Amino acid sequence: MNSSAIKLVAFDVAGTTVNDDGLVIAAFKAAFEKSQPELWPEKGEIWTQYAIDTMGQSKIHVFTELLGDIELAKAANVAFEEAYMNEVAEQGISPITGTLETFAALKERGIAIALSTGFSRSTLDPMLFELGWLGLIDASVTPEEAGRGRPHPDMLNFLANKLNIQTPESVMVVGDTAADMQSGVAYGAAQVIGVLSGAHKEADLHAAGATSIINSVADLSSLF
Repeated sequence: MNSSAIKLVAFDVAGTTVNDDGLVIAAFKAAFEKSQPELWPEKGEIWTQYAIDTMGQSKIHVFTELLGDIELAKAANVAFEEAYMNEVAEQGISPITGTLETFAALKERGIAIALSTGFSRSTLDPMLFELGWLGLIDASVTPEEAGRGRPHPDMLNFLANKLNIQTPESVMVVGDTAADMQSGVAYGAAQVIGVLSGAHKEADLHAAGATSIINSVADLSSLF
């Protein structure tokens, strides 16, 4: 694959370009303790493992799968996002080392930068504002805006259409979860790059279809 043909790099957020430090799982636990206090003591361990295994997927989808009811899932998701933003407010939010340098290098090459996430827009935008990224990226997308979240390719299709990218062969996908890899494969991206800075291990990323594995986004320039 000729990396000079890449016109768009689509990055995941938490664990890929933004330090997570366990914030997502902490918020997940807080959400269930608040929204499902009767079931949490019994189901907590199983639910937490499921959340880890499905990292990268739409949060509302994960809650729906666990609770079997969309209204309960919506309530849990609201609690999750409140808990996550509380964690961010307490601990702060920061880019993974090398992210800004990688963005700058892509910009120099004329390559578009996009973010996709399992968060909702009401969570993503405050994060981007806090990071100062609103002017750095070319586009961002959430599951609700695209139709479906990962492992489906909908968010990548949305970004490509928005940025007038004609073919999947012009797109590189970068993420830290199996769901990121699966969505990139389903979309037909030229390269699907797993990073080891987040939720899932190298073997999981390879099994999900990663074409390359790097330690973090700081190493992405080595692929160009």
